[in-house]
Amino acid sequence: MNKGEFDIFAHLNPQQCDAVKTTEGPVLVLAGAGSGKTRVIAHRIANIITKGTPPEHVLAVTFTNKAAKEMKERIRSILEKTLDDPTTTLPFVGTFHSLGVHILREHGHLFSLPKQFTILDRDDVVKLFKELCEEHEVNVELYDPEAIRNMISSLKNECVGPATTEERSSSPFETLVAKIYAAYESRLHTMGACDFDDLLMKPVLLLENHRDVLEYWQSRWTHMHIDEYQDTNHAQYRLTRLLSDKHHNLCVVGDVDQAIYSWRGADFRNILNFERDFPGTHVIALEDNYRSTKTIIDAAASVISRNNERRPTTLRTANPLGEKIVIMVYEDERKEALAIAQSLHDHARKGIPAREMAILYRTNAQSRAIEEQLVRSRIPYKLVGGVRFYERKEVKDLMAYLRCVHNPNDRLAWQRAVNTPTRGIGKILQQKVLRGETLSPIETNKLAVFTTIIDEARQLLATHTLHNVMNSILTKSGFRELYSKTPEDLERLGNMEELASVAEKYEGHAADTLSTFLEEVSLATDQDDVDDKANVVHLMTIHAAKGLEFSYVIIAGMEEGIFPHVLSRDEGRMEEERRLFYVALTRAKKELLLTLTSRRMLYGELQFNDPSRFLGELPESLTQVQVNRSLLDDDVFVSYDE
Repeated sequence: MNKGEFDIFAHLNPQQCDAVKTTEGPVLVLAGAGSGKTRVIAHRIANIITKGTPPEHVLAVTFTNKAAKEMKERIRSILEKTLDDPTTTLPFVGTFHSLGVHILREHGHLFSLPKQFTILDRDDVVKLFKELCEEHEVNVELYDPEAIRNMISSLKNECVGPATTEERSSSPFETLVAKIYAAYESRLHTMGACDFDDLLMKPVLLLENHRDVLEYWQSRWTHMHIDEYQDTNHAQYRLTRLLSDKHHNLCVVGDVDQAIYSWRGADFRNILNFERDFPGTHVIALEDNYRSTKTIIDAAASVISRNNERRPTTLRTANPLGEKIVIMVYEDERKEALAIAQSLHDHARKGIPAREMAILYRTNAQSRAIEEQLVRSRIPYKLVGGVRFYERKEVKDLMAYLRCVHNPNDRLAWQRAVNTPTRGIGKILQQKVLRGETLSPIETNKLAVFTTIIDEARQLLATHTLHNVMNSILTKSGFRELYSKTPEDLERLGNMEELASVAEKYEGHAADTLSTFLEEVSLATDQDDVDDKANVVHLMTIHAAKGLEFSYVIIAGMEEGIFPHVLSRDEGRMEEERRLFYVALTRAKKELLLTLTSRRMLYGELQFNDPSRFLGELPESLTQVQVNRSLLDDDVFVSYDE
């Protein structure tokens, strides 16, 4: 018996209630920025479960691990209030890529994919393409390996395999791509590995070519939810249609005005065409913004209304008018950075925590001058999208050992780990091993040292925790001894031990958790670098800021050629740049600062850019322009400690 449905609907507006109550058939929720879409999805799922659908029959797909984690916590919290049995298992909530892994772990054997397959990161893929181009004697001056890799990635996102690519080839470059594509797939097969694109393409092909597998997963999930539907690419679109084709209980949530990922294959037409694709769709518009001031919302609405490819929705808010949007003009990027630091200090004095402030920019190259000034001004900050924890050399070294333990055929992990720390197994010996050549006794003994470490780690899997296994590897591999001399060494060892400590949250024996741990690390994204608890100012591109919110937001570099980007001159791309500006504006809850310079050193060149056209699209009544503001006194210091 349930405690009742009142808690689920008590704090929802009429449109949100409509979305939560409509649990059958296709539903399109047009959710404007800050309109409570996460709340709607969580409450809708809780309502479906409360009404009697088992949690294992409910699916929710998000676009970041951070969003998935928040969604799970909200669902758990609601179910604890509505169900008599609070121990009810939660539904599957994850990204499209984690969904793909979930399907492939169970049915990947139909592709001859081992259950413990490895997920290659970008560095692995780049290294593999370099090897293949060398083996096939590709003229890298004529054909860039990166261009080949990008083309194959695009083909995979369209679910096009090597054979079809060869059939369609009509130029020397396309013929070369087809040849490298086939060799790449063969190498992945030998390694028992997938790249990120495979996690979408292979499940689609699996469901399309195996009717029994399709029926299994269609029966598994009777109610589906897809967040950020405007950001789906072709493979994600096909996967959605396949899984929902039996029950048609599909709820997608999105906002075409926040479609900003066409450069990675996303097609916002998926949301524009949803009613055509799913007849009988119930459309609900969430237009009440609960995040931002009226000034920010009215400014954002004014800007985005200039786009043609959108649905006629209007964002509104009952929040106070708030401060005007401040536009500051500076001489160059150094003075811009200095003024940004001053503004952060000013807001810290007003009591705004560092974690509630963010600096956004169009390109990563803009962060250098800002970072340098924040360091001088002693402002604590976190660069999102920089060298992430899992990308540090020493962390990847330890991960390579774990991958060798997990998948004996992981060639790339073996090459990284076998001579790290150095044990006399250089590239020549490695190639002899990979080619299956006869080894000398000395060479055999060298390899035996590494093989013993891996074998002993595998034996520990049966009786010890993953944390224990990782600590054993750190000692027996020689890492503890290697990183024991200098402060830099100790920092590297500390990072490796931190990785081991992350594994402590996994309960049970390592054999049951290693696969899950490697999967989670492989699927980590830039947004996972955002720490809501750390009291630091966050620096990031606007793309990385999607889905986040801060009390005070600074958007730097509001100049033509920078934002909008120099490569966005045609109308279609300009509309996406405008959507990106709309996303940037609506990250702010209370205050916005937009900065620009009259000249800027960027990419090694001195640029003299006009003010961004987007500034002219902001209503004058909502903005306040300031020029030549007094700059920061180097002696000024504000404590950011709470």
